[in-house]
Amino acid sequence: MRWYSHRYHNRLSLRIVFATIPRLPRVVHPPIAVVTAALFFLLLPRERRAVLRNLEVMTGRAGLRAYGAAYGVFYNFCDFIVSYCYVPQADPGALLAMLSDPSRGAATIDACLKTGGLIVWTAHAANWEFASRLLELHGRRVNVARVVEQGNDAEMQLRNLMTNDRLRVVDLSDPAAVLELLHLLRAGEMVAMQGDRVYRGAGMPVRFFGRPTPFPPGPFYLALAAGVPVVPGVVVRTGWLRYRMVVGPPIRLDPSQPPDDEVATALSTAVSFLEGHLRARPSQWLNFFEIWPDTARPDTAASRRVS
Repeated sequence: MRWYSHRYHNRLSLRIVFATIPRLPRVVHPPIAVVTAALFFLLLPRERRAVLRNLEVMTGRAGLRAYGAAYGVFYNFCDFIVSYCYVPQADPGALLAMLSDPSRGAATIDACLKTGGLIVWTAHAANWEFASRLLELHGRRVNVARVVEQGNDAEMQLRNLMTNDRLRVVDLSDPAAVLELLHLLRAGEMVAMQGDRVYRGAGMPVRFFGRPTPFPPGPFYLALAAGVPVVPGVVVRTGWLRYRMVVGPPIRLDPSQPPDDEVATALSTAVSFLEGHLRARPSQWLNFFEIWPDTARPDTAASRRVS
């Protein structure tokens, strides 16, 4: 499945970013991002429309009132892309220096790891790659479960940047991925999963911003099978290349209860955590396709980028 693509997401664009940004003083990064975000806000009309319509559902604002928040999505995405110049090779000291709140939910995660493995459930908010690197600081290997889009050179390049001895990618398009993840969790390792996009199937409908919205239940079935908790967590962008990690209470599934009911309840809890975060910071959800196309206006079909 190709979730989302546009003609500027390619190796040449990444090469320009990686060749120029690290050579410039960081003080000039935000002004450059202001201009770059405005440029792509104009160059990508389908993405702009999709973001505006997502924000209409999330905030109740439409038209000109939503343009500032929509532009913010593009600006926040600039921060995310620039972070690839620094986050992949950052040592622990450099990672912690990017935090505006040193707590990072470490006590919650360490407490869960005392009993075995752990799933960290997150979303496409602010900077999920930074969150993956932070998890390394807990001394366990982090396995990022994601769909690796074959044939997309830019995606492969970014994926390769975010791998090291303690951080690896498990490709969910591999039929054996679920069994591998189950084994890793039972061995006491961590699995990080983004839970805000459905890859296969119809997903499980959950109330989200007042509308039934499909979310993948897979992370919670996996947690139930492995006997591990799920910790919902998101990164908040607090400034240029500055972040805060927010985690919710661990979600523990009861194997003595009907599996589907347990998963539905756990998924609803995680989605509620995400919604609360996004209500306060809607511009930090970095999705450029329509989340609710079936409930938007009839002319929105042209802006869908999911196939």
